[in-house]
Formats: sequence, C-alpha cells, structure tokens
Amino acid sequence: PGPSPGPSPGPSPGPSPAPSSCPMKYESKGAPFSEAEMSKISGYYDANLDISGSGAVVAAPDHDTGPGGDYYFHWERDGGLSMHALLATASSVSAVDEKFQHYLTWVKKVQGQQDPHGIDVRLEPKYNIPDGTIFDGGWCRPQTDGPGLRARALADYAMAKVAAGDKSQTSAIYDVVKHDLEWVVSNWQQNGCDLWEEIQSNDFFWGRYTMRAGLNAGAVLADEAGDSATASTYRSVMKDIEATLGNHYTGSFVFESQNRQKDTAVIEAFNDGDFDGNTMFAPLSKEVLGTVVTLNDLFCSTYEINQKDTAAGVPGILYGRYEGDSYDGGNPWVLLTATLAQLIYRQAAAATTGTVDKDTYALLQQAYSIDAGLTGAALGKALMGAGDGVLMRIRKHVEADDFHMKEQLSRTDGSQTSAKDLTWGYANILKAMKARKDASAAVGLASSVIV
Repeated sequence: PGPSPGPSPGPSPGPSPAPSSCPMKYESKGAPFSEAEMSKISGYYDANLDISGSGAVVAAPDHDTGPGGDYYFHWERDGGLSMHALLATASSVSAVDEKFQHYLTWVKKVQGQQDPHGIDVRLEPKYNIPDGTIFDGGWCRPQTDGPGLRARALADYAMAKVAAGDKSQTSAIYDVVKHDLEWVVSNWQQNGCDLWEEIQSNDFFWGRYTMRAGLNAGAVLADEAGDSATASTYRSVMKDIEATLGNHYTGSFVFESQNRQKDTAVIEAFNDGDFDGNTMFAPLSKEVLGTVVTLNDLFCSTYEINQKDTAAGVPGILYGRYEGDSYDGGNPWVLLTATLAQLIYRQAAAATTGTVDKDTYALLQQAYSIDAGLTGAALGKALMGAGDGVLMRIRKHVEADDFHMKEQLSRTDGSQTSAKDLTWGYANILKAMKARKDASAAVGLASSVIV
C-alpha cells in the first residue's frame, strides 16, 4: 500500500487497512521499563562494548544467527552508533571515559591498515575481534556511512571532555576525527552500500543526513582545536549536502533512495542525524510526520503480529526495515521499533514547548490517533503515551526472556528471532528511554507554568 493521508483517523470500511488500523493512542500507566529493568538492559549492552579491553564493539555475541551467519565482529557503523549512544545516555563523560579511550585506540589502529579489497580502509564494513584486522570475506563494499558516524561519536566525546574541564586530548582526538571527515568532505557523493548492506546508491538519505551530523560535530571540534579553516570547510560541505536532502521528500514521505523508497532507515536517520541547533527534518515537520504515517500504514498491514497485538489490546506498533523485506522472513526489528519510540518522545517534547498549527495537528492525529484540541502539556502527555505504547509492544515480546533482546520479532507471533543480544537494539532502547526522560521533563515544566 502507498501513502494514504486520509482526512480522518477513523477506520476505513474498505478491504485495505487504513493508516489507523493500528491505533497508537495510549494512556500511559508509567515508564515502559522500570529502573531495575533498565539497569538489566544496560548491563547486557555494556557487555558488548570494549571487548577484552580492545575498544571493539561486538555487533552481537552470536556466532550463528541463522541466515545472517556470524555477528561476532566490530561493524564500523554499529560501533560508531553504539559508542555515541553510550555517550548520549551516560550520567557523565567520566563514567564512559575508559571505554572511549579504548575505542579511540581501536579507531586509530583500524584507520591505519592497508586495505586488501581495493577500497579506502575507512569504508570497510567490519573488523575481526579482538585484533582489529579487516574481515576478508565477501561483503557489500564500500560502506560510506562509517566515517561520519565514527567521527561524530569521537568529536562529541572530545567536546564532552572539554565541557567537563579536560582539554588535554582535544588535539589528539581531533586528528582521528579529521582523518575520517577528510574522506566525507571529498567523497560524500560516492556510490556505496545502504545500512542494511544489500543495495547500492550514491544518494541514500541515511548516509547523507548522518554525514551532515558528523561534519557538524567535526566543525565544533575543529573550532575548539583552533582550526577554523577546516571548520569552515566542514560547514560548507554541510550546506552542499543540505541542498540535496529535500529531493528525498515525495510530498507525502521521505524516501531512502530511488531503489528503496519506504525504509525505516529514514526514521533512524531523523534521530541519529539530529544535533543541537538543527532545524532540518524537525520532529513535527510535515516531512517527518508524513513518513511516520506512511510507515505505520505499511507495517500495520504487512505484519500479522501487529494486527494480533492490536486486537489483543497491546498498544503501539512494530516496525521492520523496508517494504518487501525478506531477510530471515522479513520481520519487525527491535532497534527500529525503538527508534520510532525515540522519535515520538522527541515530538512530545517539541509539541509541549512549541506551537502546533492545524495541518501539523492533523498529521499528529493521523499518525497517533490522539484526541482533538490538545495543547502544551496535555498534547505532550498524549504523545508520550503513544511513545510508551510502542515500547510496551516491544516489552510484551521480550519480557519472558528477562529483557534479553534479539534482532527481530517474528512477523506472525512476535517471538524473538535472529541475532541474540544485538548491541544496536539495546542502544536504541537506551536512547528512547533517555528521550522519554527529556519529554517528561518538558511536560512537567509546562504543567507547572500553566495558569
């Protein structure tokens, strides 16, 4: 089914499912995961970071995932995202300093290798653990999103240290970041693999939007390191990338690439490509909300488990990768469902503190089946409920496994399948719950100032 922005969120009488056939309205009864449960989830996550003190991040501690084979490698993409998530959800930079020091050593080591595959080593998909040698088997190469993601994690780490009063490593970290971003500056339009490692394009939304965020982080660090010329170069390339991003909006939704249009990589990008001061693809923009409406429609109708859960009164929705996915049966993914929850919490915070016009409200109703006429804290609370519902649906399918989370949930019955203890999945749960905390603070503040 294509995008169908209907005039009302009510159910359609016709045979094809309406966008609201998985209604998202949910009155929250508290946090989807308790503090004790989050501590447990954080423990599973931490166990996958800094393997044997090497700085490596294992994608999953699983040598036989089924169709995906062995996940016991350090993927450049997963590593950068997971380390950035560690920093973004940490109580302080000192709490994660040791892991980041080891990760910095790891990145310097793998950046300096000779590549055996005729590509730039910075574009390799994955490395062996714990020695950091390059995986030498056949794989989708080159992978062009890695340098920007890795640079973002390390640049934000360096600036977090500066904010904590420690400038001793600014120059050393900047050298490593600059080496990755040199590739981005010169090659951001190069052909490469998508983040699912299946197709190639020279214009993935995911790649360009996250490269932009990496350049922004690099520019901030370059200024701090006294290299204003390079900072200016990074900001200039950011503008060049920004000029192309609007081409990904169809008028209804943001598409990933011409050869893979409806893809939750875009939702992941909205979160991972965001930064302080960013105004592009804002949480309440028509581009972002239209994409949620489109993907709700797609995955509600595609997955039998979504229909079953809704019928059973389980709130939320489960998201998969893209339209027509067949890998391991083509299932919902924990990490992508969690990234939807993170986005909804960001929308809740934005709606609480900003003004929401009529057209935006109509899209919010279409996406999340919220009541009419809500403003401020009441609107934020309603959207938080929708976000909580999404995490509650994940919870339903992982609670029996003591909150261990595999990569996927069966499209028919919701049972866990594929790679066990996927690091990226835990990262996105942690980020979603951090966004929930931020939204809750915004709602609480708004509640206290309402006259």
